[in-house]
Amino acid sequence: MAGLCLGIAGESWGRALFIVDIVLEGGAAASTSTNSFLQVGDLFDQGSLIELFGRDPSGANIYQPEMGMTANLNLRGVATRLTYDANLVSLRFEIVGTDVKVEFREGTTRDENGADFQAWLKGDRGQRAELNGLLVEFVGSSPVDPVAGNPNSLESRMFDGDFELGSMGPFLSNFPMGTEDIPNLSKVDFNFGHFAAGPYGGETYELDLAFAWNPSRRVSVLTDLAFMFSVGEGDALTGIGHFGLGLQARIKNWWNLSLVARGGIAGSVDVGGVGAMYSVSLVSHIRHPIREYWLELRNMVGVANSIDGIKIEGIELDYDLTNVVLKNGISLNREFSPTLFSSPLRASVFFTQTSYFVDTLWLQYTHEVGVGVGLVGKTGIAAYSPISLDASYVFYKQYDALKLKISLRF
Repeated sequence: MAGLCLGIAGESWGRALFIVDIVLEGGAAASTSTNSFLQVGDLFDQGSLIELFGRDPSGANIYQPEMGMTANLNLRGVATRLTYDANLVSLRFEIVGTDVKVEFREGTTRDENGADFQAWLKGDRGQRAELNGLLVEFVGSSPVDPVAGNPNSLESRMFDGDFELGSMGPFLSNFPMGTEDIPNLSKVDFNFGHFAAGPYGGETYELDLAFAWNPSRRVSVLTDLAFMFSVGEGDALTGIGHFGLGLQARIKNWWNLSLVARGGIAGSVDVGGVGAMYSVSLVSHIRHPIREYWLELRNMVGVANSIDGIKIEGIELDYDLTNVVLKNGISLNREFSPTLFSSPLRASVFFTQTSYFVDTLWLQYTHEVGVGVGLVGKTGIAAYSPISLDASYVFYKQYDALKLKISLRF
C-alpha cells in the first residue's frame, strides 16, 4: 500500500491547475500558472505580462499594450485559447475543438475586458449558453471538477453514500422469530484517500455519520450525513456535504431492498466550481452462505440531477447535469477465531464496479478492489462489526486512488 501511494504521488503531483502559455506578436513566449481560480484573470493583465516578459537589451518592456497576443490556457484539463489582436482591446475566448466562442469588448482597456472574462467564468456575466458549454467540458474533460466527472466529485460521493446507506442493516436471518427485536444502529466512518487524476494528485478526508431506526422487524428508516474535503496539488481545497434519507425493507431472510433520496452541495473557490445535486437510488443487498463463508451481493441503480442557482464566494455556475448510475458489488466474507483477541475476527475481500450514463463525464466507469477486517459483533447484534478497517484501490484509465476506511458501529 505504501509503495502504491508513493507511485501515485510520483506519477501525478506537481502540475498547476491553471496554466497559460503566451505568445506575443514577434515571437516572444512565456508561461505562468496558478492553483487559484480567482487568479486566472491576473495571469494575463498588463502588469503581470510586463513582469513575465521583462525587458529587452535596450531596457524597454518586451510586452507592449498594443501588441497582438495568443494565450493557450489550460483550465484544469480543458484546453482553451485567449486572443488579443494587435492594436485592439477586445478579448476573444474559445474552447479548443468546440464551437464555444465568446468575445469581451465592452471595456475600454484590455484589463477591463480581462476582468469581464474572469467575471464570466464565475457566472457574473451573460452568455450563459457559452458558459454552459464550458461546464459541459469541465465534467467531460477535467479530472478534478468538484461537481461531477470523477470519484472525488459531489455526484460520485452522493452515489457512494446511497450505496453504503442502502446496504446498512442486518438480514432477517440474523434474528429468527422469537428473539429480541432488531436493535437500532449508529455508524461513524472515517475515510482517507490518496489519488491521482490525470496529471493532478491530492488527498481526500471524509466523515460519514449514519443511523438506522428499526420500528419493526421488516422495516428500517435510514439516514446519514457526510462531509468531505479534498486537497488537490497541495493547496486547492474543495468542500462537499450531502444528506441522505432512506427506507429499507427486509423482503426475505437473505434480501434487503432500500430506496434512498439524497441532496448535496459542493464548492471550491480554488478549483472554480460550485453546484448542488439531488439523487434517488434503489439498492438491493443479498447474502448467501457457502460453507464457512458467506457471499454478499450489492446492486444499485440511481439518478442524479443538478440544482441551479447555487452561489458561493461570488461563483454561480449552473451545470444542467443529469446522470444515471449502476453500481454492482460482490464480497466474500469469513469469520476467524484467533487466540490474541477476545472476539472473533471477520475478514472480507470485495470488488465494486460503477458505470455512469446520459451526460458525458471524465470517467464513465470505475473499479474498486479491496480487503477488510473487523471484530465480530456483540451478542444479539452479530450482524455488525463494532470496529473494522477496509483498504481498497480504485482505478480506471487515468485514475488511481488508495482508500482507507475505519468504521465504528454501535
